[in-house]
Parts: sequence; C-alpha cells; structure tokens
Amino acid sequence: MRVRRIREFNLALLGKWWWRLLEETNSLWCRVLMARYGVVEGRVKGGGSDSSLWWRDIHALCREDWFNDNVSRSVGNGKLLV
Repeated sequence: MRVRRIREFNLALLGKWWWRLLEETNSLWCRVLMARYGVVEGRVKGGGSDSSLWWRDIHALCREDWFNDNVSRSVGNGKLLV
C-alpha cells in the first residue's frame, strides 16, 4: 500500500483516536488514559514530557484546534437522507 500524503493520513488516524476518546468514555483504554494522565473539565489532560509520543500527538490536535476545525457533529431527525 502506498500512501502519498503521510501527514494527512497520520492526522486522520490521530483524529479517529481523539473521536473515540470523546465517544467511548467508559471503554477500558479511555479509563486507562484518565488514570494515567488525569482529567480536567471532563477531558483527559495532556501529559507532559513523560507522556507517550502517541498521546502527545493526539493531544496536540486539541491544542492546535485541528480537530474542531475539521470534524463536526450534526443531529438529524432519524430519517435517512436519499
């Protein structure tokens, strides 16, 4: 498999993890992150220099507003759009 836009691909994967963190707050991996890094205002805190590179990259999405600028939620009426 060849990936031409590796940066965009990496951002998409990190964004998926951040989305899962927001949606799956009772999952085991989310609880592990909460226990490891702590919680502020209902969200997992960003670790400092002692955190994993993976977590620092995910948390950077929040700091840079990348996630909020590129992902949105919408609530519909329950009917499928055709």
